[in-house]
Amino acid sequence: MNCWVKKTLELLGVMENVKKSKYTKKLHPAKCFENQEVYKLKSTTKFNSWWYDYRVSYIDTETFADYRTEYFKGDKMVKVIDRDWGSFGTDDKRNQYWRYWYGKTLDTGHETWAVIPDEVSFSNSDLKRSFWSEATLRKIKR
Repeated sequence: MNCWVKKTLELLGVMENVKKSKYTKKLHPAKCFENQEVYKLKSTTKFNSWWYDYRVSYIDTETFADYRTEYFKGDKMVKVIDRDWGSFGTDDKRNQYWRYWYGKTLDTGHETWAVIPDEVSFSNSDLKRSFWSEATLRKIKR
């Protein structure tokens, strides 16, 4: 079952109490939007007895970036995952990369934050076209 409505989104989550070190001094701040218009999409799992019953995703109406996903068991929200996206600055607004993922399990308060440095993300690189060939993709273990 999928259904969607337009909604606004204002703030993504981040871990607040991070000890500052040489690795964490340049962490991205929480992304704040001014009434960012998103699609609110509800999806149910196809597995019986899965860890969640349905999820609600907030998807940018222009770039289709999925900013937030809320997971529910029954009517209780059990987990939330926020994703910050950076733009490569091309004419195609969909040409984006992840800057961070932030997740929180609401029952335990456990937080996870995966930060992707801007320097490791690139677009239209000098890689040979054959790099992403069908043969290369078959070598990737699933």
